Amino acid sequence: MMNYEQALNYIESIEKFGIDLGLDRMRELLRRLGDPQNGLRYVHVAGTNGKGSTVAFISNILMAAGYKTGIYISPSLDRFTKRIQVDGREIDRDVLAALTQKVKDAADSMQQDGLSVPTEFEQVNAIAFLYYKHEKCDFVVLEVGLGGRMDSTNVINCPEVAVIASISFDHMQYLGNTLPEIAGEKAGIMKEGGDVVVYDQAPEVMEVFRNVAKERGCRLHVAGIPEGDKAIRYDLTGQYFKYESEIYHISLLGDYQIRNASLALAAVRILQSKGYDKITEDAIRQGLVNTRWEGRFELLQDDPKVIVDGAHNPDGIRVLCTSLKRLFPDKKIIFIAGVLADKDYKSMMEMVAPLGKVFHTITPPNKRALPAEDLADTFRSFGSEAVSHGSVEEALDSALKEAAEDDVICAFGSLYYIGQIRKLILGAV
Repeated sequence: MMNYEQALNYIESIEKFGIDLGLDRMRELLRRLGDPQNGLRYVHVAGTNGKGSTVAFISNILMAAGYKTGIYISPSLDRFTKRIQVDGREIDRDVLAALTQKVKDAADSMQQDGLSVPTEFEQVNAIAFLYYKHEKCDFVVLEVGLGGRMDSTNVINCPEVAVIASISFDHMQYLGNTLPEIAGEKAGIMKEGGDVVVYDQAPEVMEVFRNVAKERGCRLHVAGIPEGDKAIRYDLTGQYFKYESEIYHISLLGDYQIRNASLALAAVRILQSKGYDKITEDAIRQGLVNTRWEGRFELLQDDPKVIVDGAHNPDGIRVLCTSLKRLFPDKKIIFIAGVLADKDYKSMMEMVAPLGKVFHTITPPNKRALPAEDLADTFRSFGSEAVSHGSVEEALDSALKEAAEDDVICAFGSLYYIGQIRKLILGAV
């Protein structure tokens, strides 16, 4: 049997097979494992941006209501075990090792039979399904990895509710080059006769949602979003907003979190309508305020303030800039930035450049990373001061040394390095 370190080494070794969207391998892998995905209740969440926070809001509400709740998120910022949780507790390392061995055996048997080897994401997904089944979860809040239609999470039967957050440009090489194409992939999580929650967005996106819902006999629910996503009260401790004549409080920062919380509220209203009566108003309020989400406009320290945000595509950068301008309207920000080369990084950096006092650039720990000096040159092309660094530690140290007590440091970009910033500021996390 594997130990934890061997399990992680094995999972990392499968990465060489890359991304290969499709459901046949996943279905066969799960068949050989006894179809652990069946017999569980799901809330399935897709979207370009916002799906992680929406998962967090929904799962915290379900936990506050007393339902045993499995949570699947991708990727984690630091420890692998954070990807697979039940009631907010990470999967035990020994359990992960045992389940990884079981999945590896099934994957090896597929290869021996001349079939394709399941990808890393597919095998991790299978580990998660086995765990939720073993734990007898009441609900699993399942985050889509990439797209929706051909994502390996889409092997589940009709969920109690499917949720689709924002649709914008990302992963175009897999999902398409237009918003309707991308929306069509995300809408692939709609199942026959199911309930689907979205919020009103681009007309061409809504047209796709309505058409797919009609084809599949789905009930399409459009969440009411507060006008302009505006909070009634907003500061570094959280924000209050109005939804269906009620005032709600969330601890998460960022204008866009009001939109995600509203989407979560619409989803749990549907669960209430289906008879899940443990979801009381008190549970909803407690779940919303209890929700924390690492690496999404997260304040790590004061004096100077250090904020991290995993914004890594144009839409994410746009909402990051809006939130920074709202909280710090008269401040120039000290930025730390690192992105992957296959992102639309030039348009992203053009948006953020006017807000910066100086940009410290790093190379994220990923084979697709944009070199720090190339990113620094991009900022310089927009007239910004930029310094490239050889490590995350060096960049953070430089930013902290030059910051006065009332300054703001914001590290943004690839989640592959945001976890390192959190660990350097907070210690063991």
